[in-house]
Formats: sequence, structure tokens, C-alpha cells
Amino acid sequence: MFKKGNINLLQNELKKSGLKAYLILTSDPHDNEYISEFYLKEREFFCPFTGSAGSLLITENKAYFSTDGRYWIQAENELNDSGIDLLRDGDINVPSLQQFIKENHFYPLGVNYSNITKTRLDKLNKLGIVTKDVDFSYLINRKEPSRANKVFKLSDDLSTLNYKEKIDLILNEVFKKGASANLITTLDDIAYILNLRGNDIPFNPVFYSYLYLSKNNGSHLFIDKNKIDFNIDGVEIHPYEDIFEFLLKHEDIKTLVDPSRVNARIYSILKEPVEAKNPSYLMKAIKGEKEIENTKKIQALDGLALVKFQKYLDENLDKNLTEFDYSSKLEEFRKESKLCFDLSFETIAAVGKNAAMMHYEPAQEKSSIVSKNDIELLVDSGGQYFGGTTDTTRTFLIGKPTKEYIHDYTLTLKALIAVSRAIFLEKSDGHTLDILARQYMWNEGMDYKCGTGHGVGYILNVHEGPNGLRYRAVPERDDQAPIVPGMITTIEPGVYKNEKYGIRIENNLLCTKAFSTSDGYFFKFETITYVPIETRSLDLSIMTEEEIKWLNDYHEMVYKKLSPLIKDDELLEYLKKLTKAVGR
Repeated sequence: MFKKGNINLLQNELKKSGLKAYLILTSDPHDNEYISEFYLKEREFFCPFTGSAGSLLITENKAYFSTDGRYWIQAENELNDSGIDLLRDGDINVPSLQQFIKENHFYPLGVNYSNITKTRLDKLNKLGIVTKDVDFSYLINRKEPSRANKVFKLSDDLSTLNYKEKIDLILNEVFKKGASANLITTLDDIAYILNLRGNDIPFNPVFYSYLYLSKNNGSHLFIDKNKIDFNIDGVEIHPYEDIFEFLLKHEDIKTLVDPSRVNARIYSILKEPVEAKNPSYLMKAIKGEKEIENTKKIQALDGLALVKFQKYLDENLDKNLTEFDYSSKLEEFRKESKLCFDLSFETIAAVGKNAAMMHYEPAQEKSSIVSKNDIELLVDSGGQYFGGTTDTTRTFLIGKPTKEYIHDYTLTLKALIAVSRAIFLEKSDGHTLDILARQYMWNEGMDYKCGTGHGVGYILNVHEGPNGLRYRAVPERDDQAPIVPGMITTIEPGVYKNEKYGIRIENNLLCTKAFSTSDGYFFKFETITYVPIETRSLDLSIMTEEEIKWLNDYHEMVYKKLSPLIKDDELLEYLKKLTKAVGR
């Protein structure tokens, strides 16, 4: 638990160690975006910020927290009176955290090399920032990670390839790169390769482990043995902590490793590293036939849950329920399906000014009342199913919209439609497509401080590279690979106005082949989210006939997908109303 005095404890250690500053990343030894409570405790002890991204820099007499535009409003509120200054990463005339450290001579800089990637550490060192591998986590009281979270196998009908086929494909690619082994430290890649899932990180069905693959030395999984109670044919299982001793014995072997994902301490052991992306990284993003078929099925189940939720919302607006109450109810609707075993992230349910904070999460003890006094309820949510991972946002009209709100909502839908209808040439990436969405906001001098979309895992992390939609490169996101058939990418433009409202509409898009000409192969998107889009907030006068047709065609598809799943006549009539065609 954060207290102002906690920072003083660390500053005293800095003086003893001869360090000018200590950098705490929201990270763990596997470079996960979301991390377990065990690893998050260090940042929480020294900083009151509750979001999922950001870096804390503690110097001899000051403290700074750096986070991107998704969290600026939230961070300003939560850091108030904490003694920690906010660095608005990505804002105009604001230096990057690395440049800030350099300009202010905050080094020698202490960093836990287990929690920073080799690439990120190199960037600090190339700027002339002297770093030292230190770990001050002994200052906090944190329990060892749970040993109770068991690993489980996916059934054969959930994967196109079995784990032996995947390992063979990976080792063939490793050989082409001039290496004879592959060290994989990213948890979602390991889960993907072995067709296993776990429960070590909330909402992310992964398990803490390392995987070493070699044609000559076999396959080796390093994991807490209490987590796994079955054998994996052809894979030798070792205790999690034995990875260091194992690598020291194999340090001279040419080993393919991704420096942008492996932690600096592990990397330092290898004497013959072959730097490249892990082959599994791209393999995982391109879904096979079974993955695509199953994802479409569970998207329909997810759509049904959201229709039930919207009906519940409409019928209970006079009961003074909170954002948290509604988010809990949506979880109930999702888990009516036996295939849904978890959420894919903490539900964002926000009204009014709360919705202007992109990653606002209601809590039972702190949550606003939802009523017709507000214009909108923004709900960004998703589920983990035995069959796929979902991520959907809808902004529901619950009060009387202003002209400004209607205009901004319509721009948001126009942005979504523009990308959804895109035809693009092979080798196009997120830079190519992002402007299709953002143009509507940019034309009016607005912008949303986040990417337009991200890759989605399959029964895995809801955020997944290497595909995404973003107008500029953000190295730590690593989401600018060409978008190819089989990839699933979100499209989620929005408008966020501080102290007013927030608007976001989000669908999941499957890249498919369109056609080919003498100029090359062309791709397109198939929308695989089946959830009605609010139409009462639209200004049809600024929509084109093609956009209106897209919306009506989309709702016709939603009705066809969801109606066979509905047995209740009243709910079916409600779905008909939500998907009714609109026109000028």
C-alpha cells in the first residue's frame, strides 16, 4: 500500500548505493503487458497510480511517473498530493523518459535487469546513461507467487496444429536463421506453442515459464512443478528457477532470442545469441482454420451477452445502479455460456467524465451512479472462451445527447466504417490504415491518444502483436507488421473530452483475401464482432449512402448470427429493434 514515506525509504537506499535514481517499470521477467500482483506490488508500494502501464522514476529528492495518453487524466487524479510529478509521455514538447533521465543526469541509474528487456536497456546505455543491476524490492513485503494455479491442456478441437507440429515448424525457421536453438521467454508464445493455458496473471490465461527448443538438445519447459500434473511427450520439465543453470551449460550454443522481449539478465548468459523475432510470434498471430471457426462461434455468444446487457440497462436506468453493478451484470451474462471461463480484461464501464478516461475501471467501493442525467454509458469488455478471446466496446445512449455529442459519436462510427471497408495491398501495415480512421478527428483538430487497434490473441492475451493500427511507431508496442490473412485486429476509434464524455466503438476484424491483379494481392477485413451499434446518437446527414448501407448490412448480419441463439420472444423483438435499418 502506497504511503509518501515509502519513497523516502528508497531514496535512503539510493544514497547508500551511490545511485542518482531507480527506475521501476510495470513489468516482470517475461515482458508481459499485464503482470501478476507479485510483480506489481513494487510499483504500488511507491506510487498510488492504479493503471496498467507506466514507469516510476525515483531520484535522490524527487519522484516522477511517466505514462501515455490513455492514462493522463487518471494519473493526474491519482498522483494528486502524492509528491510524484507526472510526465505525459507522447505529449507536445515532453521528452521521452530516457531523454528526461539523460537531460537531468539521473545516473548512475538503478534498474532491475530481470524486469527490463535487452533492447530497452541498450537504449539507455546508448544515450550514455550508466545503469546498474539492482533490486530494491526487499523494501516491500510481498508474498511469493501462488503455486496453486494449475496449467491445463486445450482440447484437440481448439487448435489447428498440435504442439509437436508447431515445434517442428519453429525449429525449421530457427535453422534458417543460423541458430540451432530457440529460447522463448514470452508467456503467451509458450502457451501457444504447447497448446496449454494457465491462470498466473488476471484475465491472461498464461503461466510463468521459460521454453527452450533445440533439435540437438531437445525441448525443455521450466515451470513451477506444482503447476503441472501431467507429462508432455517429448518435452522435459524442469523447475522454473533452473533456467539460469541450464543456460550456463548451453551458453555456447547459437540460440535464437528476441532482444526486444527477453530480459537483460537472461540475455547476458548467452555467448552466441542470434537476434531475431521468435518464429512463434508471427505464427501465433495468424490464426488457423479451427481458430477462426471457433472465434466466430464464441463471438456470437459474446454478442448475445451484450444484447442481454443492453436490454437490462434500458430496463434498470431508474434504479440508481452503479457502473460497477452494470459491469458485474455483464460478467453474469457472459458466464451464462459454459464456454466462457473468464473475462479478457477488467471491464470498463463509465459514464460522463469517467468515460473520458480511456482505461477507467469501476470498483465496488468507488463507482458512479448510472442514470438518465448522463448522456452515455461506455462499456469496453471482453471474455475468455474455450474457443477464443473477445474485445468489444459500445457506447450506449442513456440520456439526452447534445449536438456536440451526436456529432462526435457520428465521427467515431464513420472512422470505424472507413477501416472496416478498406481494401489494401499486400504488405500494408498499421501505419497504412490508421489514417483512414483518424482523418475524421484530425480534420477537426481532435485526436485520441492511443492506437486505433491492436491484435487479439486466441484464448490468450487480449493485446497481441505484431499487428495493430497506429499512425506512428511506438517501439514497445511492436505492432507495425504487415496485416495478412488470418490476423484478427480491433478497430476502436473514439472521442474523449475531459470533464464531458467519452465515446468509443470497437469491433474485431479478420483479415481475408480480397482479389489479385497485375499489381499484386489485395486484402480486406471481415467484421467478426456481432453486437448492435447504437443508432439513436447518429447524425445521418453527415454520413454517406455507403456508410449507411454498411451499417444496415452490418445489423442484418448481426441479426442473422444472433437470432438462432435466442429462445425468448421478448429478447428477439428487442434484437429486431436494435438492428432495425436506418435511413435519411
